[in-house]
Amino acid sequence: MKIFVGNLATETRELDLLKAFQMYGSVEHVNIAKTTMDGQSRGFGFVDVGVDTEARDAIAHLNGATIHGRRLRVSEARRKAHLN
Repeated sequence: MKIFVGNLATETRELDLLKAFQMYGSVEHVNIAKTTMDGQSRGFGFVDVGVDTEARDAIAHLNGATIHGRRLRVSEARRKAHLN
């Protein structure tokens, strides 16, 4: 399951998210969105967790948790709408 993680501090790294989510299950991939101009964090990212029950457990425990002084918004990622 792909999980959306929002309200990230600029200093939050992918390793920080990996460590937080690994407490609840097996993490397949972590990606923090970055700007193309300077590579700075855009304040959100995605975590792929292989087992849905583990992903739901992580969402329940980490939504509202604090990393680097910011309260995370954690939810199941929604598919991006395609524009025609």
